[in-house]
Formats: sequence, structure tokens, C-alpha cells
Amino acid sequence: MAYVALYRKWRPLTFDEVVEQESIVTILKNTVKTGRIAHAYLFCGTRGTGKTTLAKIFARAINCLSPKEGNPCNECDICKGILSGQILDVSEIDAASNNGVDNIRAIIDETNYAPSISKYRVYIIDEVHMLSTGAFNALLKTLEEPPSGVVFILATTEPHKLPVTILSRCQRYDFKRISRQGIMARLEEICKDIGVKYETQALNFIAQKADGALRDAISILDQTIAASQNNITLKAARDSSGSLDRMFIEQFAEKLLLQDGGSILKLSDSIFADGRDPSNFISELMRLFRSLLIVLNIDNPKELLYEDDEEIERLKKLSSLTNTKEIAYLVKELSKLENNLKWAVQRKIVFEAGMLNLCDRRTSTEDDMEDRISLLESKLADLVANGLKYTQVTPVVTADEKVEKVEKKKEEKIEEPKPEPKKEEIDEAKPKKESKNAKPIDTLDWNDFLQNITDKNKSSISALIRVNSKGFVLEPNYLIIAFSNKMMMDMVVRNNVFDILDESASIAFGKPMKVKLLMEDELEAFSASTYTGEKEQEKTEEDDDFENALNLLSQLAEDEGFEIVNIE
Repeated sequence: MAYVALYRKWRPLTFDEVVEQESIVTILKNTVKTGRIAHAYLFCGTRGTGKTTLAKIFARAINCLSPKEGNPCNECDICKGILSGQILDVSEIDAASNNGVDNIRAIIDETNYAPSISKYRVYIIDEVHMLSTGAFNALLKTLEEPPSGVVFILATTEPHKLPVTILSRCQRYDFKRISRQGIMARLEEICKDIGVKYETQALNFIAQKADGALRDAISILDQTIAASQNNITLKAARDSSGSLDRMFIEQFAEKLLLQDGGSILKLSDSIFADGRDPSNFISELMRLFRSLLIVLNIDNPKELLYEDDEEIERLKKLSSLTNTKEIAYLVKELSKLENNLKWAVQRKIVFEAGMLNLCDRRTSTEDDMEDRISLLESKLADLVANGLKYTQVTPVVTADEKVEKVEKKKEEKIEEPKPEPKKEEIDEAKPKKESKNAKPIDTLDWNDFLQNITDKNKSSISALIRVNSKGFVLEPNYLIIAFSNKMMMDMVVRNNVFDILDESASIAFGKPMKVKLLMEDELEAFSASTYTGEKEQEKTEEDDDFENALNLLSQLAEDEGFEIVNIE
């Protein structure tokens, strides 16, 4: 007789043999006992949790000639015929390969006929979410008004892809993942039955690797038995599943936490040299980081880790190099890297670059800074909303500085004014030019400016400017925002809110204003250059006006015959 894979050989034949789906099993058994058979059932859950298995058991149970406590007897002609596939009243259809309208129409045509031998004609449609829109529409009418004696059992791993009209016509059952203890108990039962020696750590690793899928666990066990010659060890389980040694993974994690880029490159090269799947390695590394999170946050890690004392001690030693926030950041970035590897052509380069990026915590620092700024912005926005006013702190001046300033002012007063040319005397009648120095902005105007930004739904920008900068006015129409931190200034620039800043400043000052973002050390140079440029431009325009007026007056004097006299 040909060899039968373990997951097929050990597939449950009754409800009582199903692992850890007690609530669903109880409902289905009671359904069989009472005879309250619905026309459509929807089984949802991840792979390897028993959806198709329970569908087949249920199909036999409702057709069984002598059910026992809701279980099929598996001994009557109907049960044996369904198990062997000789009775065609129970059909299993793979929607992934039979997803067209014609496939569903063929099923609908069959439903018009009564079952040949059984009580019910049962259709088990696996991966039903793969059906096309037309196929769903064709199935909908039959589900709405089903013929008597027909039962549909739909199984899917992605129920959110099903139309609402289909979901509303089915009894839905959600299958949970199988726990690690449940998987280990089943694996131990199989090993004892077939006479295979095993290490508990090996079965624990297989259960962890299966990630809640019992079928996957039994398949890995089958492969490990073949590789280890009926002696299942942890090393054999790792090798047969394509996983790296735990010590290697811990070494990689340690170098990553220590930001040792050179060692990371060497270890990464060995992963590819051994033909390991980098995505699989990232999954293993993320599982290790999960263990570190548990060690860092739970007094008794054994409650969730199921590791031996030696492994727990190694995890505690490794956790001393890091903290919860750093681990959370690494897991987030590893998840992104794992996703990028799916589409990468040069997977090794992408993997190495991603790991080196994780060694550089500057990215983490920037993200952390942005998180802190966001939190601070929200708090400041609340304070502003509650009417709290902010005032700029006046720098403290020492006694020596005061004396120095007084003496400087005295020297300026003693200075004799320089004689000016006559043309300048004429200019004295014109308005005085503004000072070329940027002056600190008035507190009320500054608060009005920031409030105007907040009113335009930019409270985060308003808070960022309030906390990280000072405002200065440079006549005639410049509002300068001077930052002490370039990263903070760049964050404002990246948001591209200059139009909003200009408009908010114009409203606050009651005249057209132009906002300029500068670093504090650039303020003096910008003020001087701006003043000089504007002064020269104004001077040129005023000289032209004066010259034109003088020419016009001279022409008028000549025509009217009077003389122009310069009064000293």
C-alpha cells in the first residue's frame, strides 16, 4: 500500500477528535442531534485549523444512518461511501480552480435533482473567496431560495472578500488558531502511536513554527521524521524546516542591538551562503524579539514562552542590551524589510542594506523626535484652546553687561554729528528710513500670528513654531522666524505652508507681510543685506522723483519768468 502523509492519516474522523474548536463542535453536534440543518454554512479561519475537516465530518454526520451523539458512525454504508468517494451526493469543490460562472451553474443544475442515496446533497466549496463576481451572483439566487435536501458549506481564509449578500445567507463559524499546547499534545500522540523518539524542545519548536496551523505542524513532523531516522531532535527539526540555529539568531540579534555593522554583514553573508530564505530568517528574528518583549515586560516569562531555564537566562541577558521601545522599532522596520524582499530582484543587497540601516539608530532617533514633537504639539494645542497665553522670556542681563551698555550709549551721545551735504538737508524733510536691525516681535502680535495659523487647521505647525523659534520684525514688511534647530525648521519647510504663514502674518500686523524662515545665526546677515538692498532701491526711486520735479519746476520758472532761490 502506498505511503499516506501523516496529516492525511491523522485527519479527524469524528467531532470528538477535532483539536480545540470546542464551541463550533458543540453547535454542529447539537445541530445533528436536533435535525435543525441549515441550508448554508460559512467556515472562516486561517489555514490548518480544521475548516475542511469539520465540513467533511458534518457532511457525513447529517447523512449517517446511525449517528452517535452527533458524531458519524463511519461504519454504515453511507459513511463508508462518502469516505471512499463512491457516493457523489457529497462534493468538494476547489473555488481557486473552479471559479467561473459555468462551474457554479453546473452545481446549480445538479441541485434540481434529489440526492441519489443520502438524505442531503452537500457541496463543500473551499477557498470560496476566489469565486468571480459573476459566480457569486449565480450562487446568490440558490442560497436565497435553496432546494430542499441541499446543503452548502463554504470555507474561506478571507471572509472579508465575500459579498455581504452571501454572508447574510449563511451561518458563520470562525475557527481560532490552535494553541501551542494543543499542537504539541497532538504531535506527542502521533509520535507515540508510530513509535518515534522525540525531544520535547523539538516538538515545541515545530509547534511554534506552525503558528497555529495543526496541519503545518504535522507536515513538518513528517518531514523531520524522514530526515532524523525516527529520532526527532531540535537540530533535525530546524534543518528540515529550513530554519537557522537558535544560537545563530541570538548572535545576529545581539550584533544588531550593539550596532555592529561589520558583524551583521558577515552573518548576513553566511545566511545566503547556506541557501537560507531571508524572509524566513526575518520571521525567526521577529519571533526572538517577541520573546525579548515578553522577558522585558512579564515577571514570569515561562507563562508565554514555554522555554527551558537555560533559554530564559539567555533571553534575559540579551534583553539587558535593549528596551521595549527599541524592540518595537526594530520589529516595525523588520516587517517593512520583509515586505520589501517579496518584490526585490537583488534580495541579498536589499537584506544587507536594510540590516545596516537598523544598525544606524539615527533614523530611530528622528522618528522618536517626531513622536515627541507630535505629543508636545497636541498638548500645546490643548493649552491654546484653553486660552493660555505664551510670553517670550527676556534674557537675563548681568551687572557688567548693563555698565557696558550704559558706557556705550554715553559714547554714542558724545559723538559729534558729521556735516552733511546740502542734498541730504533736503532729504531731511522726507520720512526717516527704518533701522536695519530686526526687532523682536511684540508678544501680542506673535500670539495673534500663531493663533491665525491654528485657525487655518495647522495647529501642529503653530505649536512647532511657538516652541522652537523666536519672531522678529524687519521693516517694512518682513516677519522673520528664527530657529535654533535646523531639523525643526526643515519640518516646517517640508509642510509647504508659506502661503498660510504670509496670510497669517498679514492679518496679525494689518498690512502685507512676507514670512522668512532662518537660523538664528543667519538673522543679522539677512537683516543687513535686505535693508541695504531696499535702501538703494528706494534711494534710486526717490532721486528720480526729485530730479523730475526739479526739471519741471525749472521749466515752469522759465516760462513764467520767475527765479528759483535756494534758502540756506
